Amino acid sequence: MVIVADEIYTGIEIEASSKDEVKKILFDEAKLSVKLTEKGISYNADEIKRFLDPIELKSGFNRGQGLTGFSLPHGYNARGQFSRWTPYSLLVEDNQPVLYDDGTRIGEIIFNKGNPVSEQLLSTGERVRDITNISAQGGLHVMYSNECSLKDLGEDCLYCAFNERAKDGALNKVLLKSPRQVAEAYDIARRAGVANHFRITGGFVPERRELEYYLDVADAIKEKYSTFYGCAVVGAPADLSVLSKYKEAGFANISTNIEVWDRNIFAAMCPGKEKRNGGWQHWVDALEYSVELFGKGNVHSAIVAGLEPLESTLEGIDYLASKGVVCHFSAFRPEKGTPLEGYRSPDAEWHWELLDKATDIFHRHGFTTLQMYSGNASGPHSAQVFQIKAGEFEGNQLTQWKFPSLD
Repeated sequence: MVIVADEIYTGIEIEASSKDEVKKILFDEAKLSVKLTEKGISYNADEIKRFLDPIELKSGFNRGQGLTGFSLPHGYNARGQFSRWTPYSLLVEDNQPVLYDDGTRIGEIIFNKGNPVSEQLLSTGERVRDITNISAQGGLHVMYSNECSLKDLGEDCLYCAFNERAKDGALNKVLLKSPRQVAEAYDIARRAGVANHFRITGGFVPERRELEYYLDVADAIKEKYSTFYGCAVVGAPADLSVLSKYKEAGFANISTNIEVWDRNIFAAMCPGKEKRNGGWQHWVDALEYSVELFGKGNVHSAIVAGLEPLESTLEGIDYLASKGVVCHFSAFRPEKGTPLEGYRSPDAEWHWELLDKATDIFHRHGFTTLQMYSGNASGPHSAQVFQIKAGEFEGNQLTQWKFPSLD
């Protein structure tokens, strides 16, 4: 028996007789995830903290704030900040955290567990988690630099808290990771079976030394491994011909994150990208050129959803998809210390419409689930909805997707 509802979870139980009915259950849970992000969750921190994994709490993705990520009753991933003024609440029943919607029981949730490999020490004394985050999909996310040089020019992207977060010494113990540190952390993780995807990203470094650094990291990894499966997240280079060097170094995917599609809003929101990187058209040119090198579906971009009209974002996603680029997106959340602190993101219905229509675009252009996860860190936001539409679930559960094993 599974729960099917006219709205999200009325508690009415009927037997799901078809895959379409299960899809409805999972879509409702996906919508709930979006609502939790907007509305937040009320909970007693003293009661809930024992369920929160200490490794996850220290993760750079969690940023040490409130609840860690968790799975809803049918497996959809969710997050939610604390809020007093919300219909959603967490209670503890029979030693399990249970989610409620305005007094109606939704079901038990499961908080994410960090991988113990994160606590292993490198030869230099740092922990693996100081160098890389291990994802639930069995991949690594390396932020090689925790600062962006655009701040010195007063040209930070207006929505970005990159430099603000770099001030947190507890979460960012190593501001610039050396290629040797990255390669050693990669080796430890790969021997544990959790380096089946390797993503490297960071802020703009002085003199744009990304290429040199990324090649050094790839060379250090290949001292022990002949190949790796990864994604280089880079800015649009002045000379597009250098993009081939990332391919030659062993990266199977590349991501150049345009972040705003409307060219006028791009110029206002991303002054450094507009002035230092050739402007909007150059970023689009870099993406289209990359497809010639890496192939359809192996080139990625990202949009911060909520900074421009919905129609503009969808136009960008569709245009880039027609060129072979998977343009992922994340929900804009105003962050402390940025010029947009205090602004609001569009409501959950807006973000759900984007998720629904964008994943239709991804399917129409023939992208795969692997490609949905293989790009920048925004990929999982839409990948699970993509999976539901593809029928990739077991019974009435959306199981955790994993990268294919390399070894």
